[in-house]
Amino acid sequence: MSGRRVRAAARYRHRGPLAAAVAGALLSGVLLGAAPATADPNGTEWAGTWGTAPAPAAPDGVSRAGFADRTVRMVAHTSIGGDEVRLRLSHAHGTAPLVLGRVTVGLAEAPGSAAAVPGSLRQVTFGGAPGTTVAAGAQTVSDPLPYPVPAGADLLVSVYLPAPTGPVTWHWLAQQTNHVSEPGDHTGDAGTGAFTGAETSWFFLTGVDVRGAGIRGTVVALGDSQTDGGGSTPDGNGRWTDAFARRLAATPATRGIGVLNKGLGGNRVLRDGAETDRPQRGTSALGRLDRDVLDQSGVCAVVLYEGINDLQLAPYAGAEEVLAGLRTLAARLHERGTPVVVGTLTPFKDSPLWTAEAETERMAVNAALRTAPEFDAVADFDAAVRDPADPQRVRAAYDSGDHIHLTDAGYRAVADAVPTAPLTSCDPATSAPSPDGRTP
Repeated sequence: MSGRRVRAAARYRHRGPLAAAVAGALLSGVLLGAAPATADPNGTEWAGTWGTAPAPAAPDGVSRAGFADRTVRMVAHTSIGGDEVRLRLSHAHGTAPLVLGRVTVGLAEAPGSAAAVPGSLRQVTFGGAPGTTVAAGAQTVSDPLPYPVPAGADLLVSVYLPAPTGPVTWHWLAQQTNHVSEPGDHTGDAGTGAFTGAETSWFFLTGVDVRGAGIRGTVVALGDSQTDGGGSTPDGNGRWTDAFARRLAATPATRGIGVLNKGLGGNRVLRDGAETDRPQRGTSALGRLDRDVLDQSGVCAVVLYEGINDLQLAPYAGAEEVLAGLRTLAARLHERGTPVVVGTLTPFKDSPLWTAEAETERMAVNAALRTAPEFDAVADFDAAVRDPADPQRVRAAYDSGDHIHLTDAGYRAVADAVPTAPLTSCDPATSAPSPDGRTP
């Protein structure tokens, strides 16, 4: 990797020596078999075009109650296109086997709508069968389906759940309207009549992979609610990862690189959501790195943007603890040859959880990240969105109203601050998870 500098809101530099002192701190997930791969201009390797992070059910509500004899129709906004598609469905936090009935994929007629473009719905299979059963704690990957997937499009993924699911594996902060049907299998319905319920969460669906010519790999964004898009326009694809995908697609040097959003509202680097009254905050970044990043298809770089919740949520962590966690994540990624861009933590003064102590720790984290040799590049998100007149606050035009999450314009500023120099030679670190494309 070149040692040249990229000057903007980021610094690009050589990777420093990996810190052996933090190597034992990583909490491992379940690893999938993977073989080294190289860039593939003929499009024989898979890459992620859309993704989200699975989490346990909340203590109450739809995620706790689950579904029975219902079809859930969900929107997945693609970052890159392809000629084939396959789906990832997770039962990571399930308590009993999950029965998946018929599953279809189609194109949405309009943003936020359950209506499919006429003639676009196609059935997805699993080992040649129209459905499958997923063991508690496992995931499944569908068979490859020849299907023209456009970049920047809303795919409709419809899943029929014929039997009681129990508490669901879900992603609670979707910023996206998804749809729940009246009883029955409505996966083949192009119209909206049966879809009378709406939820702003994704259920079981965690990824969409594509394959085709010109695909160069995938960047994974690992983070919290700011990566999740808290404060952005619902159904507007205003997350910073959406803006970053559009930026990559607009530039020939980075075109063909997908973006997976593995942000999770309330997530922390060091502690699990299950340690609080909100288990839906999910497994810590350390604990979910393998599942949510390393086991994804075609990963060629990672943007690591997390740590503010460790500072502002009890039990509180200090700057050194957060930095040790971030360095551990970088070390684990570097073992796989994956470059890491780390983001500084943005201001949050006047938000309900702000304290002077947390602000001191945030500034210490940022000062260390700006010169840390363990990362391949730094995206100075703090500098990109802070108020020049009061750097402890978010710039007014970027403040969604809660003084920590951003507007669409704020997230565009974040996307613009990510350096692309580490991505211009994207070379997927891993091929498909396993020969048959499934998790054991």
